[in-house]
This record gives sequence, C-alpha cells and structure tokens, in this order.
Amino acid sequence: MAEIKYSETLTDNLRGKAVVLNGGAQGIGAATVEILYNKGANVFFGDWNEERGRKLEQDLKAGASENGGTVSFRRVDVRSHEMQLALFDDAMRAHGRVDVAIQCAGISEPSGWFEPEDLNLETVRNEPTPVKDNIEINLTSVLLFARMALAYLRSDDGSSSGGSKTNEDFSKSIVLVSSIAGITEAPGLFAYSSAKHGVIGAMRSLRKFGPVKYGVRANAICPWATDTQLLSGVKEMWVREKMPMNTPADVARMIVQCAADGNINGAAVFVAGGRGFDTEEGIDRTLPQWMGEENAQVFLRGQELLGLGKNWAK
Repeated sequence: MAEIKYSETLTDNLRGKAVVLNGGAQGIGAATVEILYNKGANVFFGDWNEERGRKLEQDLKAGASENGGTVSFRRVDVRSHEMQLALFDDAMRAHGRVDVAIQCAGISEPSGWFEPEDLNLETVRNEPTPVKDNIEINLTSVLLFARMALAYLRSDDGSSSGGSKTNEDFSKSIVLVSSIAGITEAPGLFAYSSAKHGVIGAMRSLRKFGPVKYGVRANAICPWATDTQLLSGVKEMWVREKMPMNTPADVARMIVQCAADGNINGAAVFVAGGRGFDTEEGIDRTLPQWMGEENAQVFLRGQELLGLGKNWAK
C-alpha cells in the first residue's frame, strides 16, 4: 500500500477556498474544521448538535485565523435534504462557489437488534427503526451529500476533466469519511459496517465519473481506532493492550491532505496510529492474485466497455 503523508506546504492550497463540511461539531469533524480554518479556508460546517457546533464556531473566531480563514456553523440533521442544501447555499451566497465538500457525519451501531438474547420470533416482528436510522445517517445521507456536492462543486471553467491537474494545482474535491469497518469485516457492526462499505462503494463510483463529468475528485477516509465518542465502549481495552490509536487530528490531517492534493483521487485511506495508507492501490495492484490472471484480464476489459456506466439504465 502507498503511504499518504501530510504536507503542510501542499495543504496551504486550501487558503481562501470555500469548504462545506457536515458532522463538524465534535471528534474528527471538529478537528478537520479547526485545521481548515487555520489554513485560511472559509469553512461552512453543519452538525445536529447545535450547542457544540456554536461553541466550536465561537472558540475559533475568538482565536482568529492567522491566514484569514472564516468559519460559519449551521444546525444540520443530515437526514434532511433541505438542511444539507442550506449548508451548501451558505457557502454559495458568501463566495459564489464551493471548492471542497467533506462528509464526516456518522453514528455508532444501535445495540440489541442482532443479539441472540434480544432476537427471537416475537421481537423480530418489531420494525428495527434504529437500524434504519443508522443506515440513513451513515449511508443515505452521504449519497445525498455527494450528489449535492457534484452540483455545487462543478468546475467554474466548464472543464470536462480534472485529469490534467498536477499536485501544484488545486482541483475541487469530495472527501467521504468511511471506516476500517468499510474495508474489512467488523463482527457485530451489522448496520454500521454495511453503511460504511456503502460509502466506499460511493467513492468508487465517483472516482472516474466525477473527474470526467464534473472536474471533481473523490476520496474516502477509513480510520481505525480513533479517540472519539464512537470508541468509548472499547477504549479501555485498546489502551490496556497498547494497540495503535489515532487522535481526531491525525485523521483530520488525512482528510485535509486528500482535499488539497490534486494527485489523489479514488483513494480509500486507512488511518492507523496517525499514518495513512491507500488500500485501493493494494487492491488494484494485486487484482490478478485474488481474482486470478484470466479473470482479472477479462474484468478489466469489461470495465473499459462499461466506461462511466451511462448505459446501465435504459
């Protein structure tokens, strides 16, 4: 796997850019908002937790960005199409454009719905609303966000492709936060893991389509154990066993790097112990090994024929 390293110089490309971010009031999202603000970006972030969101906005404004960044918070329930649109509209009204869209919002696994002691022929008759809410927040809202992002981020110059850009250029980008549970098995995390695998699927669908059709790159971030509220149930054991753990800022730096680096597109960045690695590079490189030489050749030819998938629906 190729390691992705954070570059202070390269991420300075974000100065003056208009960034829309969902799920920014705490944890990884809040750390990302802070880095972007200090880089001089104009950050418009949303979250369902208005108290924490307003406090973060006020704290950052009190400190003042040395690079001239601005920050604006709006309460957003990502299940609401209108609330997500309003966040993008804030950026458009202020700057006439959106340059980067980052989706950090997510919730942990609902408990009990798949446990043997709670699941039987009587309880199974109850519709699992918490599971449906989990999928709606962790996946459906991400797809809605990505669709909005393509519309708002469409290249200003009307260019049909972002492929000619170098790492010295700035290209518009979408960054979606998935999880290690989106690229590996995650026993017990039925709804969460299903949704996070779906986020990887969304990124893979976007990574060729986005640059050609909209001039927009797409990447996903897949944190392993990170010191946030989502890890609270297993943190004590993790620390006791001296397992690697990210800080929210570690993951935020990988998000910001993918947003700023015009050469990174279609990556699924596994973040462990503060280091980031593109797992898609490993999957692509070893395709003949796990699919078989002949199958890999035929599959790649099929991908060429399918192109951007415009013929799927007739």
